[in-house]
Amino acid sequence: MPQQEKRLGEYLYEYLENDDYLRKLMSILSKQYGCWLFHLDWKLTGKQKHDLLRFADLLSKSINKKGDSRQKNSALKIVATLSKMYPNDPEVSLITNEVLTSFNNFLPRQGQSYTLVPTIEQLWNEALVNYQKEKRQIPGEESKSFIGKQDIIFKSLSNELTSFSAPTSMGKTFLIEKYIELQVKEGVVGNFAITVPSKALITEVKVQLIKDLGAKLGEKQYRVISHPEEYRVDYEGSYICVMTPERLLALLTQYSEARLIHLFIDESQKVTEASSRSVFYYEIFDRVSAWENRPKVTFVSPLIPNPGIFKKLVQTAASNDGLRIVESPVTQVEIIFDRYANKAEVYDDLNQNTIPIGKLKETLSVPDIIRKMISILGNSNFNLVYYGSKVNAISDAVVVSRSMEESNDPRLIELADYISRKIHPKYILVKLVRKGIAFHTGELPVDVRIRIEEACRQGILKLVFCTSTLLEGVNLPADNIFVTTLQNGKRTLSQLDFLNLIGRVGRLGHSMLGNIFLITGDTANSHSNRAAYLSRMNNRLKKAKLSVDVIKPKQAAAIKKSLEKGDVRLDNIEKDKNYDLIRKLSLLYVKELRNDHHGVVRTHLAKHITYKEERKILQSLQERYVDELEDDINFSSDQSESLRNKISQENIKGYPNIHDGEKLRWPEVKAFLLKLSEIFNWAIYESDFVKSKQDKETQDKVIEDDAKIALLWMSGYSLQRICDFAIQIRDPERGDTRFLNRVRQYHENTPNIDWETIAINLVMKRLQNLQFVLGKYFLKVTQELTKSGMPPQNDWYRFMEYGTDSDLRIWLQQNGYSRESSEYIEDNKDEFIIQTDNNYFVSKNILKANDLDAVSETKEIEINVPEIFI
Repeated sequence: MPQQEKRLGEYLYEYLENDDYLRKLMSILSKQYGCWLFHLDWKLTGKQKHDLLRFADLLSKSINKKGDSRQKNSALKIVATLSKMYPNDPEVSLITNEVLTSFNNFLPRQGQSYTLVPTIEQLWNEALVNYQKEKRQIPGEESKSFIGKQDIIFKSLSNELTSFSAPTSMGKTFLIEKYIELQVKEGVVGNFAITVPSKALITEVKVQLIKDLGAKLGEKQYRVISHPEEYRVDYEGSYICVMTPERLLALLTQYSEARLIHLFIDESQKVTEASSRSVFYYEIFDRVSAWENRPKVTFVSPLIPNPGIFKKLVQTAASNDGLRIVESPVTQVEIIFDRYANKAEVYDDLNQNTIPIGKLKETLSVPDIIRKMISILGNSNFNLVYYGSKVNAISDAVVVSRSMEESNDPRLIELADYISRKIHPKYILVKLVRKGIAFHTGELPVDVRIRIEEACRQGILKLVFCTSTLLEGVNLPADNIFVTTLQNGKRTLSQLDFLNLIGRVGRLGHSMLGNIFLITGDTANSHSNRAAYLSRMNNRLKKAKLSVDVIKPKQAAAIKKSLEKGDVRLDNIEKDKNYDLIRKLSLLYVKELRNDHHGVVRTHLAKHITYKEERKILQSLQERYVDELEDDINFSSDQSESLRNKISQENIKGYPNIHDGEKLRWPEVKAFLLKLSEIFNWAIYESDFVKSKQDKETQDKVIEDDAKIALLWMSGYSLQRICDFAIQIRDPERGDTRFLNRVRQYHENTPNIDWETIAINLVMKRLQNLQFVLGKYFLKVTQELTKSGMPPQNDWYRFMEYGTDSDLRIWLQQNGYSRESSEYIEDNKDEFIIQTDNNYFVSKNILKANDLDAVSETKEIEINVPEIFI
């Protein structure tokens, strides 16, 4: 019998985990740590402390197959907590060292307060530890070793197909970067690709790879690229593509000959979200599956209990469990501020209950709690504050800042000046940064977000107010995080998102322990009440499902009925809350039928649609769209047919000119956008973008606003100048205060946010929407015009993508320069640009330029694309 095969130690560890005395001690430790943290009276007896350390030592060596990770995490919680409470205790330091060693954590121990007696046993243990260090050495890093189970993950990366999940703090992206670095240095030839969920992460990963590989990039003929237009057919070397799934799909579509030897899907939990973006992952694998030589594939996600689910994208057969790492290199303590009951509690995760710390004299506001805790915690910590909305994050940042003085730190002054130049001098973030506070939201330009992140890691900024950008893999590990809500915009944070969020506290090499402050609403029925927080911490994570599972039998029947009639618009489910996702899934389904490919979507729908019905669907669509069925899932066949008809019938030869000498031609731009709205039926397919539920006058004004902002952007105006324009137009006394905000969806009268900042935020948000939405439609127009033998000379797709109509600035950006640096270089092109036979080159004199960004970017680009420099 299986029970008889257990070793004695396994029986003992099973008993140990449920030991009543251990549970009692953990409850006491949680309570006393909470009191210590709040500077209240606290005390552990010598026996309690000693016994806790003995338990930690035992738990860290657990051999219980079912619970060893859980028990080791408890051991880490004990020593991490006691190390905070007893920083100079020799016994605590000694056992902490033992526990960390059992975790294979050989990071330098700071401030050890004990001295080991050089005995034979001690020397033997030291020899074993040194052996483990050497055995676990990170390839190419002589002084660094893998921590915890990082080595297991790293070894799995060489498999043909692997999918793993691990705690947020495990350094998953770091391991991918190190693996690619090792392959390049060993002379492996072929293209790698890493998909990341946001443009901000593209820059972070790209810069790190260039920095780590250095001269090896040129030596081994590799180049790191982040945009399809950086791919060169005539380049004889290999590529490392760091892209969003949309960009990678565009590259594989545009360059059908491109092949990969290894594809990494970072933050692969995005495939489970009910968002139309998830469909891009499906199509990537539909394309890859048609290759004769398929790449190795690695899926990477945080905490997912069944990471093997992602293997279905490669193998539509039943998936296995994948590799799940539960053991964490850092630990956290959760404190609940119950604003309804006016009390503070500490959460005991072993016993899954809360322990009172103290009563609050009154119902405190969220900013009051943050201010008081920052005062208690001291200035040496880095703190994150999570909000469900940008408006609340900025508003509370302003409130908290009022009790703070401006800093004389020259680094903060320099960062504030940088934001002033990059965005606008009147932007509220400039004032906040001068006080050591910032906010980090999705609307901020990528380069500004990166500078804020760097300032956090360097310890310059101590308090940052964030939105859901933290859920996209942004690497800002903190000492403390305040969670002010369980909302994410209009949605509620899932349990996975919540655990991913709070897992961002605790920093490897700095602190084993992070504090999580969960702040409830002030009413019993608040979305973010005490019970809601506890349910996310007490309950086991549910197994993940791919987003295609939103198609239930009812939706499948509706899809079949529509497609059999040749209706790709799916009129019968237009009101479904997941309409956009289901529509894109159905478009990919049609594509899989045409290619006779059994991809994820077709396999899912096969439960509800027979092979005979599939043939009928395909026949109906081919009869309805005789010319061509659309191949791009961004568009349906009715949209493409409408565009082709307009090009042939109305003799559309290209885009209008965007300026006439010094004059910008916004009426012509508006007219063209209105034409595109009609051609592509934006009232249905982009209803939120054009506000199709509003009256005609409002819709017309929305397009007019977009025409003006898009025109300024495509003409190369800086963000600061565009913001100036918006501030002037929205003048409260004599301007159009509804400019860029026609339906007043956003808070216009937030007392803590000044009018200029509201205008600037509207500009940045709308520019992002314009780039995402208009960019794909402009690309489609450009492609169809080119197919018709009329490639546009003034390509609005490129103008929108790069924010300029200048060939030089576009070329500079394609080689790695930012939009702003490309403007600076063009303004000084006589000094920095050499043009020969219609080719551009950059003079190395640029390293002496009076622009820090241009110089720092040049140093990276010189490594990655050395041939453009003379």
